[in-house]
Amino acid sequence: MKPLNNATVLITGGLGGIGRACVGALLDAGARVAVSDIKRAAAGFRSQRCRYLHADIRDERAVKRLVAGTIAAFGSLDVLVNNAAIFKPMAPVHRTTAAEFDALVAVNLRGVFLCCKHAYRHLARSRGCIVNVSSMAGVAGEKGHAVYCATKGAINALTQAMAIDYGPAGVRCNAVCPSSVLTPNTDKLVSAARHPAKVVAFRKKLTLLGYTAKPEEIANVVVFLASPAASFMTGAIVPVSGGSECGYGLKP
Repeated sequence: MKPLNNATVLITGGLGGIGRACVGALLDAGARVAVSDIKRAAAGFRSQRCRYLHADIRDERAVKRLVAGTIAAFGSLDVLVNNAAIFKPMAPVHRTTAAEFDALVAVNLRGVFLCCKHAYRHLARSRGCIVNVSSMAGVAGEKGHAVYCATKGAINALTQAMAIDYGPAGVRCNAVCPSSVLTPNTDKLVSAARHPAKVVAFRKKLTLLGYTAKPEEIANVVVFLASPAASFMTGAIVPVSGGSECGYGLKP
């Protein structure tokens, strides 16, 4: 039997990068997947086991419709994966506008809050779980990325607080913290850099394993945390970072 056999999963930000990899891994694990994104889906997201539901998670009414649509499609909700996020601007606080601050908080934090808020009663009914895709930037910080780091640190704190609140209902809450990952968005940033080859080499050196993670490597951990194999894990902030938090190992 597959680890998520017939479990219903709702994932936000499911059309690209880590989200798309998670969709594939969840389907491979036997789940039925409601895929949400603010972008319009291309073909291939409608079958007996996969549905696309367009939503802007900043909008509470849209989130209510998203959760209701998942229940209408599959009849239950067992797992919520909060993956949707934005990461720009890459700037220190004094170079970040109030509008940019609001945009980051609206997607990265408010969106997670709203999805958890409106999914909770269904997750309590199924004794399900929440997996938040956070970042090592919310654990250790990152140069020139202040507000993004703040939103991810807040997600980590929210994850632990929800684990305390929802544990008695049998709802587990964990977060995954990637470091650098090979996604289309990060590829664009590297290509736009003054010396792309140097950026690629530096990113590889930041991990103890000597390479940058593929999205599928993050997705595998998301599936594990969503599955019964992680039944006694809650409140965990799980680094999936190639050991970068242990020390960068860069030559002086």
